[in-house]
Amino acid sequence: MPEPRSRDRWDKAEIILKPVGGLFTALAVAIVGFWTSSYLRDRESKESALRERMQTSDTNSRLYSELISKREESESALRKDMFKSIIDSFLRTGSSSLEDQVLNLELLVYNFHESLNLKPLFLHVQRAAAGRADRADYIARLNRVATEITKKQMLVLEEGGQRFDATLDTKKLEFTGSDGLAAGFIAQDLAAEGIRRNFRLEAIRADPATQEVDLRLTVRTPAAGGEVETTSTEFWVGYFDFPMIDNTRLSRDQRCAVVLNNFDPGEGTADLTLVYFPGKYAGLREKPYYDEVVARLLAANRGSPAAPAR
Repeated sequence: MPEPRSRDRWDKAEIILKPVGGLFTALAVAIVGFWTSSYLRDRESKESALRERMQTSDTNSRLYSELISKREESESALRKDMFKSIIDSFLRTGSSSLEDQVLNLELLVYNFHESLNLKPLFLHVQRAAAGRADRADYIARLNRVATEITKKQMLVLEEGGQRFDATLDTKKLEFTGSDGLAAGFIAQDLAAEGIRRNFRLEAIRADPATQEVDLRLTVRTPAAGGEVETTSTEFWVGYFDFPMIDNTRLSRDQRCAVVLNNFDPGEGTADLTLVYFPGKYAGLREKPYYDEVVARLLAANRGSPAAPAR
């Protein structure tokens, strides 16, 4: 019978480490399982919180849209009722005093000046004031309201365009330039949306009684091949011509307008401003032609400037 082999230190270490190794394995499995379970729970918690935030955001967005829609509907209904009530007051013959007409006109101007051409109503009230002892007070009131609206509209138009000012001698029909020299016309280059045009103003006549100026406007735009696109028009401008509504349509859905800032019959001078601006700043009734919209969309897709509308 062979003698039993004596155990060395490696055998002893094996006897001791076998259960320890099993214990470490069990601990490792437990730790990995706990970490994995914790990671999955944390991930599920984050995804659940994200879904809740998205649902809350979606609910808030729908609620906000509904509130805005309801508010716009309410404002539209109010403006509609206001507009109908004021217009009816002008259509009812002899049913309102001049003071009421001026007040109603002020309400119309301050609330609808971007969407309506109110010049006929201004002229109607102006004629109604003729022959009255307090005519000057009413005319000054009308001019003040018109000037305020013109300035308000000009602030908007200048954000997307350019302007230049001119002083006209209404007796000699000459413009005074920046150099102090007088001439029968004034011309200047202006740019908007990367399109540069030359604007030339000529005075044909001036009417101190109505405080209006008859002007001829010529617009020249360089085109491809060295050609020049020319637009010419003649019009009267007074205090009641508002630039967002009463303007000259140019190619590529752009506009220009001339406003009267001041007319002094005693001094024989009139201060004018020409503003050149994109069509998107025009009043609500001034919409681009469909061919201009299509041309701009096609040009945007090609990455080139839109061709002039003919």
